[in-house]
Amino acid sequence: MPITGQQMTYPILVRFAKTGLMRFVGHLDWLGLQQAMFLRAGLRIVTGEGPTHRLKIKTSPPTPVGVASLTELTYLLLSQPLYPEEVKRRLSGHCPEGIEIVAVKDAGRLARKNPFAAVEAAKYTLELGDGVADSKVLEVIAALERIRSDDPPDASEVEDVGAFWGRIIEIEQGETQTALIVRQLEGNTFHAAKCAAFLEKTLELPHYPMFTKLDYYRLTPSRRRLFA
Repeated sequence: MPITGQQMTYPILVRFAKTGLMRFVGHLDWLGLQQAMFLRAGLRIVTGEGPTHRLKIKTSPPTPVGVASLTELTYLLLSQPLYPEEVKRRLSGHCPEGIEIVAVKDAGRLARKNPFAAVEAAKYTLELGDGVADSKVLEVIAALERIRSDDPPDASEVEDVGAFWGRIIEIEQGETQTALIVRQLEGNTFHAAKCAAFLEKTLELPHYPMFTKLDYYRLTPSRRRLFA
């Protein structure tokens, strides 16, 4: 149940995976689903003192609809001391299909006002699916390199590519998938779904490419994985 007022609080960081059909759940619906899960699990979450008494939770940058994620992070303040293992046990029984509790940690070291302010980049994998010819894979890599470049897109493409053009920092090509490091600041999300739609349309791919978000990074002063 929600708790208000001044009392001792216990910060917890929960890492979810959102896959399958759950990748089509929008950010606001995802927030509502989480709150229902927390309350059904019996977690006593601190609330604000305003008229709405909002639960004191903070989430990592939104994942676009249609993109899977293995790193949906939520920071919440509990009014009761619980071991992370107990929080995970309680939550796991209330996860719908497509939602998994990857990890729960004590978040006492994070800045409480905005624990995700350090996020400057994210890592995604891109899978093209079966039956894609090697020549198409090379075309995809060339297209990603073009998106990565500072060259502006054609005027006819601006509406489609403005949400992802020029935000790719690094491309890593593996045997079965491609990994990307992209700029992802709070309030300025790399729109992987629009990037996938652009690749499918312009390269006439046989399948819609699938992006999955893996991790968050801080770029300065050195590239560092966050929330490991």
